[in-house]
Amino acid sequence: MAVILCQKEATFPYYYERLDISIYSLEELCYAVGKYPLLIPEHFVDHRLLEWVSTGLNRPMLSEKLKQLKDMGEREERLLFRLLRECSYFTERELEDFSLELRRIQALSEPERKERMGDSFFSLKKYRKALDAYQDAYHLEENGRRLRKIAESYLYLKQFQRAGDAFAKLYRKNQDKAALRRLYFLSQITFPKDRYKELWQGVEEDLVKEWQAEWEDALKEAEQAEGILELKNAYNEGEEAFFQEAEKKLEAWKEEIRGRA
Repeated sequence: MAVILCQKEATFPYYYERLDISIYSLEELCYAVGKYPLLIPEHFVDHRLLEWVSTGLNRPMLSEKLKQLKDMGEREERLLFRLLRECSYFTERELEDFSLELRRIQALSEPERKERMGDSFFSLKKYRKALDAYQDAYHLEENGRRLRKIAESYLYLKQFQRAGDAFAKLYRKNQDKAALRRLYFLSQITFPKDRYKELWQGVEEDLVKEWQAEWEDALKEAEQAEGILELKNAYNEGEEAFFQEAEKKLEAWKEEIRGRA
């Protein structure tokens, strides 16, 4: 997170669980809140945050003032804006716009809000959290768009069987050809085509040929990917070099997958 600091860094970080990041300044906190308003927790200004403001940022007077207002029953939104004004990160006009955005969010139905939360998590590559939010939205109010987002989240989490089942369900419900296309590609790598054989029946032959050609082109392109070429070069150098490169790739992939949780 690149933010120009006008105040001292905190002596210890504040862990913003929703975003899975450690924050070291009031400016960084304001940036995170303003950038992802849909992910602001319901009770954001809590004891843990106030303790960080008091001790980590060495702003005991601000922390105590917020605590007093909170104890008096001040609304969460007003506490939040009191905090945002302290960091001087936003102009008054920007704060007004942010206030309007919060009101628009509050006007959303619960399933709409959950879906948009999922969109925010997805944009951050937090696919597990995105999946949970999309599933909540879908259970509250079913529609094809949310089911597609569930399937895509499973795909990015590399849970291919569940992704396939979700795409198949979407196709059965809406006759969504884009879902069937996804399912066709999944069938090439994870399960036999006859797993969903009833779905292939009646599909235009030209369409299946088009997908097959697209798949073959993707394979050719993948063979020239930088990571694959590095493995091939390492293999040509000998067994030891190959296993070292393979181990490095596996660790990088594991780290990437952990970050998607």
